[in-house]
Amino acid sequence: MLDKNGEPILNDDGTEKIGYLERDCPKLKERTHGSWYYQIELERGGDGERKRAREGSFRTQEEAAAKAEEVWRASKAGVNVLSDETVAEFLLRWIKSKKTELKRTTAHDYKRHIELYLVPHLGALKMRDLRARHCQGIFDWIVADNERRTVHRARAKELRQKADAASLAWRNAPCSTPDEKSERARLRGIWTEARDEYQATGKKAQRLTGPATMHRIKATLSSALSAAVKEELIAKNYAQFLTLPKVTKPRALAWTTPRVDRWRRTGEKPSPVMVWPLKQTAEFLDFIVGDRHFHAWHLVLFHGLRRGELAALTWDEIDLDEGVLHISEQLVSISYEVHEDDPKADSVRDIKLNRDSVMLLKEWRKKQRAERAEWEAEKAATDSGNRVFTKEDGSVHHPQFFTDRWDRLVELSGLPPIRLHDGRHEAASLALAAGVAPKAVQAMLGHASMRMTTDTYQTVLPEMHAATASASLDLLTAYREKEKKAAKKAKKKAKKKTKKKTKRQAEEAA
Repeated sequence: MLDKNGEPILNDDGTEKIGYLERDCPKLKERTHGSWYYQIELERGGDGERKRAREGSFRTQEEAAAKAEEVWRASKAGVNVLSDETVAEFLLRWIKSKKTELKRTTAHDYKRHIELYLVPHLGALKMRDLRARHCQGIFDWIVADNERRTVHRARAKELRQKADAASLAWRNAPCSTPDEKSERARLRGIWTEARDEYQATGKKAQRLTGPATMHRIKATLSSALSAAVKEELIAKNYAQFLTLPKVTKPRALAWTTPRVDRWRRTGEKPSPVMVWPLKQTAEFLDFIVGDRHFHAWHLVLFHGLRRGELAALTWDEIDLDEGVLHISEQLVSISYEVHEDDPKADSVRDIKLNRDSVMLLKEWRKKQRAERAEWEAEKAATDSGNRVFTKEDGSVHHPQFFTDRWDRLVELSGLPPIRLHDGRHEAASLALAAGVAPKAVQAMLGHASMRMTTDTYQTVLPEMHAATASASLDLLTAYREKEKKAAKKAKKKAKKKTKKKTKRQAEEAA
């Protein structure tokens, strides 16, 4: 600190005094020196004590006044403008309090969104300073980063094609003479270099963050900010004012002959959600009939069970006499660690089994009991909690097993690919094509609304398209037949009337 003459002010021990000069600063009148502060009186708290908001480091008086006005308005709106809690501190506190009421998978997703997106972009801000523009910045960054990732993935694809071409050239090169061997070695070097370049680029390729993921991130942010509004840390839930890309839900498509031909040429699927027509479904069932868990695949294709429901299913929840299966539990995988969990609210349901499912499950129960007896004799059996689909020793399958095994069976069958979850779509499409009421299909799948069922599956299978296309033609054909019969009847009646008239005229003439 300096005095009015510019001399240092000393403490009693002779050291230079440090502190705020404020109005005593000799350079205070210089326009380019110092910064502006504001201080405003807030409403008294419940204890009657005075509260003041104070902040500095503003370049001009106008900026300080504008900030003071903003803080005053926020205070009048009920925001605790004196809180210094950052967004990161609030989010970590919030997710900790939510763990007891959220499903495991939901809590895991919330935590992931907080760690990967919300804290990196908003964490350093104080809650009282958070605004909609800061929240929008997260998604603007994701869109821009997706563009970078798209370019990188395109480059990786180009390098892969280059490496595949180099590999083909090397493998097809002749190697009889010394010159040919030398040339083949050169081509192998080109392939090795192309392969290494592709692998180095491919490792850094990242998946795009799609619109559906963005909306889930927004949902996490919105849930957190709703709690912040209740705590009077912010005035509004700014997540409600964000602009995000529109989510286009993929529709289920059938593997028609042209689509299969294109897939065999390019390896590309027309849609993330695909189903087999009746012929391909029958071929797949015939191919996997000898698989150990054929009974599980049958439940997927005809009754729409999820993999977590398969893994958690117990014999206690199946009434084979009545042919009813009750879904009340699922196994979920979080970072590959398995947890027991309740299904979604609408997914707790009773499913009426068809006669083949009942027969297959009865056969499977006999086989499983026989296997268990053998393992118990060796004192090596594992208690699975009476699970339906287990390993030979009775231990429980990880849910990922069903996905991996399904994918392998589809690959071995030579059929165009559908995912295990697409088996649910197959079950819905088959049921609707067979004339089952959409409401019954909704109940079987555990959908929240019938609209989801009908919009997704109503006209998937070619057989349903054929029926729809023929319906209007059949109606027109029936109309024409009716008109033709009416005209024929009228003509016959007129002919009969003419004949009678001619006969009467002849009689009169005679």
